[in-house]
Amino acid sequence: MTFQRYGVRRYGNGDIIHVPFVRAGNWVFGTGLRAVLPNGLADPAVLRADHPLGRPPQAQREAQAIFDAMRLHLQEAGSGMDRVARLDQYYPDASHVDPYHVARKQALAGQVAPSTSVIVDGLLNLDVSMDVQVMAATAASGYAAQVAGTGQLNVPRTSGYAPCLRMGDMIFVAGQLARDGSGNIAAEARVPDGQMWNGTRIKLETDYLVGKRLVPALEASGSRLDLVLKAQVYLSHDEDLAAFWQSWSRAFDGRVPPTTVVPVRHPAFGTRDATIEINLVAAHASAAGRVRDIDCDVSLIAPDMLPARVFDGVLFVAGLMAVEDGGLCPGARPQPGAPYYGDPVHAQAADILEKAQVIFAAAGTDLGRVVRALHFHTDLKDFRRSYMAWDPSLRRAGLPFSAMQVADRLFLPGAAVIMDLWGYVP
Repeated sequence: MTFQRYGVRRYGNGDIIHVPFVRAGNWVFGTGLRAVLPNGLADPAVLRADHPLGRPPQAQREAQAIFDAMRLHLQEAGSGMDRVARLDQYYPDASHVDPYHVARKQALAGQVAPSTSVIVDGLLNLDVSMDVQVMAATAASGYAAQVAGTGQLNVPRTSGYAPCLRMGDMIFVAGQLARDGSGNIAAEARVPDGQMWNGTRIKLETDYLVGKRLVPALEASGSRLDLVLKAQVYLSHDEDLAAFWQSWSRAFDGRVPPTTVVPVRHPAFGTRDATIEINLVAAHASAAGRVRDIDCDVSLIAPDMLPARVFDGVLFVAGLMAVEDGGLCPGARPQPGAPYYGDPVHAQAADILEKAQVIFAAAGTDLGRVVRALHFHTDLKDFRRSYMAWDPSLRRAGLPFSAMQVADRLFLPGAAVIMDLWGYVP
C-alpha cells in the first residue's frame, strides 16, 4: 500500500528536514504545521509585524495560512478537508485559541473533527501562535465521517468540534476534561471544599473523566474501553503521575492500552481548574478482531501497559522515555565528576529510538515508516540534540516531526524528552 511524503522542507543549516505530510495506506498525517516559510522561519506576510492593528488578528491569519496549506497538501495526498478525522493544537498562550477557532470553523465549513488544544511553554518558532497536527482519511479508503456523542457530551460553543467521530472502523474521541454540563469541573471530580484528604484530586478527576466522559463517548461511537488503540494524557502536575496511573490502570483492568503521558504547566486546558485532559483513538466494536496487540521487551513508564497496537495499517505506540527500572537509563545520566564527555539529551533520544525500533520491528515495520514523531521537551534548546539521534538515513529522507517545550520536569530528575510516535504497517 501507499507510503509517500509530501512538502519536504529544510530548516536551519539545511540538515533538519521536515516532512509535514505523509500518506500511509488509508490515512494522511500532517505534523508540525505552522505559518512558516519553506526554510522554517515564520512567514512575514502572515505575521505582518508592521501592521499590529491589522484585521483579522495575527493568530487567525496564521491559522488561515495553516489551513490553506493543509487543504493543498491533503488534496495532493488524495484526501480533503471533509475527511479530517482528528486535530491536535499546541499554543504558547491561551489568547491564541479563540482566533484559531474562528479560522478553523471557516476552513472546515463548521464540521470540525475531534480536537485537543493544550497550552505549552514554547514552540519551535518563537514568533508563531500555534502548532497543528491533523489526521485524515484518503478518498480511496471510501471512509466517510460519522459524528457521534453530540447529545451526550457538551462542547464549548466557540470551539464547535465533534466530541467523537467514526471514520471507517476507527473512532476518534476529542480531548476530554472532567467537567459537567456547565463546562466547569464537576463536583464529583474535586475534593469537597473545606476538606483536606477526602479523596485524591487527580484520582477523582480521572475516575470522573473516564466514567462520565470517555466511556459515554466510546459507547456513542460503537466502541468500548478495551478497544482503545491509543490515549494521549496531559497532566498539569507531574507529581500526579503515580496516582493517576492507579486510576487509569484500574479502568482497563490492569491491561493499559498504549498511552502517552505529557506533563504541562497549569493552567493548560480550556477549563482553568482542570488538571488532566485525555483524548483517545479506538476501534469500532464490529472490527475488534482486527486489533493486533504488540508486546515486546521494552521499558515503559509502567509495566502494565502495552507497547503498541496495530489497526487499519496504523501503529499506535506508547509514549517513550529513556527509562529503566523506574529511573533514567544509565547512559542518560551525566557523571557528576566528569559531565563533559557525554550528552544526556542525545543519549535519552537514542535510548528512546532503540526502543521504538524494537516496537516497530515487532509490528512488522521499521522506523522508516514513522508517520508522526512528536518530541516533548523541558527545553527546546535540546531539540537539535534529540533530532540528531535519529538514524542519518531517516534524517536525509525527512521526518514528520514537531517539538514542544512543555514543563520544567518530565516526571524524573534529568529527563529531557518524551517521544510520541505513530507508524505505518503495510
